[in-house]
Amino acid sequence: MSAICIYCSASIKYPEKVNHFITSDICSECLDSILNHQYDLLISFLDNIEAPILLMQPDPRQVRTANKKACELFEKDLSQIERHRSGQVFDCIHSFTEAGCGRDVNCEDCKIRNSVVETFTSGKSFNGVSTVLDTKKNNIIKPYNLQIATEKVGDLALLRIDKYEISLTEDYGGRL
Repeated sequence: MSAICIYCSASIKYPEKVNHFITSDICSECLDSILNHQYDLLISFLDNIEAPILLMQPDPRQVRTANKKACELFEKDLSQIERHRSGQVFDCIHSFTEAGCGRDVNCEDCKIRNSVVETFTSGKSFNGVSTVLDTKKNNIIKPYNLQIATEKVGDLALLRIDKYEISLTEDYGGRL
């Protein structure tokens, strides 16, 4: 697979086994510079991606920043997203437990958590990871159909939200 970098116009050649589901149009040198040295350019880069994006850090596994589309999707300010775990951003019901997001016993089989952890551990990218996530807002629990992609970029990982919609097949309709 090959492409042209949208920042410096250099030719990009990707190894056959590497899947760049999110950053396919930017070379590693430009991406490294954006991620590590130019915060304003990083925000601009993320905002130009056509989907909601969370930029995850490995330890602690929290959101470093997000693009405007993610803020709009979750109806949150950036301050309510940065330095929070992804389950807190999604309002996952398990993020409200005493153990918290990623640590609750119910998190062990979470496809989102496991995809992000595997991306950090092995560098493997994921695309089309689907799950139903139970969320809680204003003491109302609603299941959401969710689909994500992940990609490791340097020491960080991008989490792209491709689908986030109320599940019509699993509506609890109840209050806590």
